[in-house]
Amino acid sequence: MSRILVVGSNTRAVCKSLYELGFSVYATCFFDLVDMHEYVDKLIIINSPTFNLCDLEEAALKYVDCVDYILCCSDVDVSKFPSSKIIGNKNNDDIRDKYKLYKHLHKNFLMPKTFKVNDTKEASEIVSNYPDLDFLVKPRIGSGGIGVRFFDESLNLDDDEFLLQEYVSGDSISSSFLSYSDHSITMVASSHQIIGSPSLSYRNFMYCGNITPCINHPEKLENISSKISRMCKLIGSGGVDFIIQDNKAYVIEVNGRIQGTFECIEQSYNMNMAKADIDACNDVKVSINNVENFCVKLIVYSKKMSRYNLDGIKYIHDISPKDYVFMPGEPICTIIVSDRILENAMSRVQHIQRLIYNSAY
Repeated sequence: MSRILVVGSNTRAVCKSLYELGFSVYATCFFDLVDMHEYVDKLIIINSPTFNLCDLEEAALKYVDCVDYILCCSDVDVSKFPSSKIIGNKNNDDIRDKYKLYKHLHKNFLMPKTFKVNDTKEASEIVSNYPDLDFLVKPRIGSGGIGVRFFDESLNLDDDEFLLQEYVSGDSISSSFLSYSDHSITMVASSHQIIGSPSLSYRNFMYCGNITPCINHPEKLENISSKISRMCKLIGSGGVDFIIQDNKAYVIEVNGRIQGTFECIEQSYNMNMAKADIDACNDVKVSINNVENFCVKLIVYSKKMSRYNLDGIKYIHDISPKDYVFMPGEPICTIIVSDRILENAMSRVQHIQRLIYNSAY
């Protein structure tokens, strides 16, 4: 039995799919999730209050000699791991670093204005030159919307280099595709991203889930995704995050890795995305099934310091031990519901969300 190390902040869905393929799975996670244990032989739990990916990478490095393959999720620094064992992109620095990505792509695609700055004063001077625009502050490296917020002169931004990026309003859409050795792609799906939902107790720009597939997405997304795959020399599972505004597609980020849409695509298209990823990396063309269901994923964040009694609640995943005390803003669990009718899936998700919040004690 081949052994594989899955490196990422929340790897449950990927581990499940790899387990179903017959792998012996080692995996990292920031939380001790009770519903992961049945899929993994070794769960590497990282205690990092700030969800620092460097802590996660260092913990995972201790196990590289125990496995045959390594699969990196989130925005993990792939270069830290032996390239001979990596499934997927073996160098992702120009994608992880959002400023390098901007410099590489902005002349070819519509992108928000992006500046590399070192302190609040410098940022304020730039903002003053664009009185009609709003700006965001975001880290150069990171994922899931962590650390992204609107710029305000009262913010203390003098500790580290960061990005100042034009705020573009619109629909947040992500493409998901498979890239081959020549960097051509098979388009899998596009999904509507749920970002910073107040009803889920996150108002900023945190990733809160998605709806797959996206209805009536612009056809240009596949063309842009194909060009970006070639320019960034992608292989395996990947995608592009867009903001769609008045039929204009702004490129926000490129994901040279498995995305948060992973298990929604599996449920919508009745496929194993881990197998599709591995096949694409081995240059085996992947056929995409016709869509069977809409799938809605919601990450529910705690509104207060509390425990939650989730016993008997269906369609939930990423479940912590019963005695775990959640801090405000920590993820309680993930709801995933699929249905042939989108409204049915949405209604069921909203009902489950209410059950979760009402279970606080």
